[in-house]
Amino acid sequence: MKRIFVFTIVLAMILAFGACTETLIENPELKSGNKGNEKLTGIDEWGFNWNAHQFNGYLINMMLGDHYFEGWPHYQQHVYHGEGIEFWNMLQTSYGYFNLLMPIELLDTRLNAHWNDGLISKEGVYPTGWVNSDAWISFKYSGKNGNKRWSHFRKLVAAQTGDHLDKQDTNGDGVVDMYDELGTWYNADGEEIGFESAYWPELIVVQVVNTGNVPPFFYAEYVSPWGPGYGHYKAK
Repeated sequence: MKRIFVFTIVLAMILAFGACTETLIENPELKSGNKGNEKLTGIDEWGFNWNAHQFNGYLINMMLGDHYFEGWPHYQQHVYHGEGIEFWNMLQTSYGYFNLLMPIELLDTRLNAHWNDGLISKEGVYPTGWVNSDAWISFKYSGKNGNKRWSHFRKLVAAQTGDHLDKQDTNGDGVVDMYDELGTWYNADGEEIGFESAYWPELIVVQVVNTGNVPPFFYAEYVSPWGPGYGHYKAK
C-alpha cells in the first residue's frame, strides 16, 4: 500500500541547500539551539514546552521555532499568529527553501506533539542518535476542509539493533531514495514492526489514525502488527 508523506524535512532541505550551505548543516538530522546549559520552562512563543516534552500550536511555528533548525536562516526569526498568505509569502521571499519544509496548504494546520526524554531532553537538546533508546514521539495534526474538521495522528518509536528497513525502487528510476514509496521495518526475526518515517531515519511509524477528509500529504491509516504501544514490540 502506498503511503504519502507530508514533507521530507531533512532530505529535501539538504538537496535544496547543497554545498553552498554546508556550514549550516554540520549534522542536519539532530541539532539543538540549546546546548544543555539553559533550563527551559514554560511555553515559548512558538508553542514549545521543552521541559514538559510537548508542542501545541500552528504546524508552521514548529518549523520556525524548533531547536532542530538551529543555524538555519529562518530559525526563531518569526512567529505565525494566523496572518494568512501574506505571512507565507514573506517567508518564501526571505527563505527561498521554505516551501520544502511544508506545503502551503497546511499553513493553518494545528499540531499537538508529545515526546519523551529519550527523544529530546527537557533542555531541548537532541541526542546524537536514537537507535536502542526508548525514544518515542506522537503527532496530532488537525485542520478544517471547508466547514468539516479533519485530524491525522501518528506515533513513532526508535529502531533497535537488528531491526532493518526494506525499501524498494518503486518508481523505477534505478535508485532507492526519498522519491520511492516508504519502506517497511522488520525485526531480526523478519516480522513487520512498522513503516519508514519520511524524515526521521531512526524512527519507525507504528500507528496512524485519520478522521475526516485528511489532506493527501499525510500517511494512510496503519497499525503495527506488534501493536501501537510505544515500547510494545521491544519487549517481545
